Amino acid sequence: MRKLIRNQRGAIIAMVAISLVAILGIAGLAIDGARAYVTRAQLSRAVDAAALAGAASLRLGQATARQRMESLAAANGVDPALLNITFGVNAEGENTVSVSANRIMPTTFMRVLGQTQVDVGSIAEATVPPLDIVLVLDQSGSLKAMGAWDDLQNAASGFVDHFDDIIDQMGLVSFQLRATDRFMLNQPFVGAVKAAINGVTSDGDTNTGEGLRLALNQIQTGPVRDRSVRVVVFFTDGRPTAFRGQISGQDRMMAVFTTVSGGKMRGYFDDPDGLPSDGVVWPADGCHLQIAPPQCFGWAEPTIRTEAKDSGIQWADAIRDDGIFLFTIGLGNPAAGDPILVPDNAYLEYLANQDGVADPSQPQGSYYFAPTEAELDDVFNAVAQDILVRLTQ
Repeated sequence: MRKLIRNQRGAIIAMVAISLVAILGIAGLAIDGARAYVTRAQLSRAVDAAALAGAASLRLGQATARQRMESLAAANGVDPALLNITFGVNAEGENTVSVSANRIMPTTFMRVLGQTQVDVGSIAEATVPPLDIVLVLDQSGSLKAMGAWDDLQNAASGFVDHFDDIIDQMGLVSFQLRATDRFMLNQPFVGAVKAAINGVTSDGDTNTGEGLRLALNQIQTGPVRDRSVRVVVFFTDGRPTAFRGQISGQDRMMAVFTTVSGGKMRGYFDDPDGLPSDGVVWPADGCHLQIAPPQCFGWAEPTIRTEAKDSGIQWADAIRDDGIFLFTIGLGNPAAGDPILVPDNAYLEYLANQDGVADPSQPQGSYYFAPTEAELDDVFNAVAQDILVRLTQ
């Protein structure tokens, strides 16, 4: 009997030992598995953030993109040395940034099962969609008069530097009484667009509608890529003073003065496409300094201003209706003595469809305002960053 009891005790001890190993193994799977999950979650956050940072900064060059990716990984608690970064191009011709990382996690309880470590890994890829963008610049004479033209040229040139000759395409339109295609949407563009900006002079009226019309035409007729993000960036320093339309059965331009002129108008111009791109056209072909509205085909100064404003709305609606994002930039003194010189912020917000104010179903851009020329550089940089961040969301 004593011998039997001793044998049973030995069997129980053996069973307990085996059960303990199994219990520790199960606990190890739970505890070390949870540790591995937390480690992988941290690794994934760092890898995902690094991929997005690389995509957002790739236009600044691979070296800069890599540096920012490594810095962001470190900020998320992952050693940059663990990152495996690859730059490539996918089947659609889009630039890609791939990031992977592996971390060896020593186990605790799983050691009883012979598992001393777990290899935890994560991988992410971000696409850099190409950008087809048309920059539209107001070149009206008020910019030169207020000493802001050089500031605008410098700010616009800095804006161009945010984008890449290989990844993106850009076009340039300027407008005064008439609008002009200064550089057709294409690539490479950085040097050509900056040279074109520096070659434009500040003179003439403000024909908002014509500037937007040419921007839309460049995108609709240019070599736009199938998967590109299409954007128009529009700058103006004043309210619309001119429009193009059928006036007394003929395609004409009609304009008024920048400020209230006691009812006088600039007049109409018979050959819109023949007008110079730079300089002031003086006098008008008809109704020059006219006071009596009935003598100018029934048009009066207030109705010309309204039509000029509506023309901008018409072409902005057409741009957004085509799925194109529209960003607007305004410059002006909110405290100007003449109400016509006070920036029409609501109008420019409407053109951009900010917060869906024009049509929630259309692309929603943003409106940026610079009260003086000193803020233009910061504002153009902010617009560029806004566009680039949206590309990687």
